[in-house]
Amino acid sequence: MRIKLTALAAGFVLAVGLPLAAMAGPTPGGADTDGDGVENAFDNCSTKVNTSQKDVDHDGCGDTCDGDFDQNGSAGGTDFATFKLGFGKTTGQPGYNASADMDCNGAIGGSDFALFKSEFGTTAGPSGISNAARSATACP
Repeated sequence: MRIKLTALAAGFVLAVGLPLAAMAGPTPGGADTDGDGVENAFDNCSTKVNTSQKDVDHDGCGDTCDGDFDQNGSAGGTDFATFKLGFGKTTGQPGYNASADMDCNGAIGGSDFALFKSEFGTTAGPSGISNAARSATACP
């Protein structure tokens, strides 16, 4: 009887455990290109330091490397207009746009402009996140 229970338990673990392991995604221990303490496979902005992994628009690309505020696939003129309207504003003020606060410090200023400028004319990212949480259009 004990052997049958052990065999049954092992069969259950194999039947349930293997499919779950296949869906688990990347495992810890990989490279961290930008040195922010978040491995590339889990990093929503793998080329720029962003320890908070903040992603205001929930497109899978971290705010630090996402100047595409209108979610059309690249940072362009309309995104610049959005940035310009929020420049100089802080959290809670009318006109503050959390997406334009790319350095996530509660104010839209010079460091945000430098980040936006580096993203202008490009697509958002890159993001190491490869699951359904990443928008293929807004964060390719």
